[in-house]
Amino acid sequence: MFSILTKKNKIIMKYLKKFNEENTPKVDFDVNLAISKIEEHFPEDKINGMFDNEILEWVDEDWQDEYESEYDYYIDHNNGEAQDVIIDEIVNWYEKEFGEITKEQKFELIDEIKGTYYILEF
Repeated sequence: MFSILTKKNKIIMKYLKKFNEENTPKVDFDVNLAISKIEEHFPEDKINGMFDNEILEWVDEDWQDEYESEYDYYIDHNNGEAQDVIIDEIVNWYEKEFGEITKEQKFELIDEIKGTYYILEF
């Protein structure tokens, strides 16, 4: 026996399908393997350079009035925006190279990235 889906049921089904797609792994994911691939492509020196460059995007022009360096100003006035940008770049690179991962896998990967690159912890 077939039932006719109402408009409301169709919307619910569409939501559930999207939810399931977002939470179903699209690739086999091993966080340790992911970190090793990331470390190959993003050595610590590269991450440090990216961080130094990104800080400049978050520092006001008058930082010299009260601070000795852009870094000192950034630490006092920002909330990890530069770190977020770099982490997003790393995760986006990983997904581009190896396939999309679920939100849960992204959270796990981000935690590992922060643990691997101390400069990205905030």
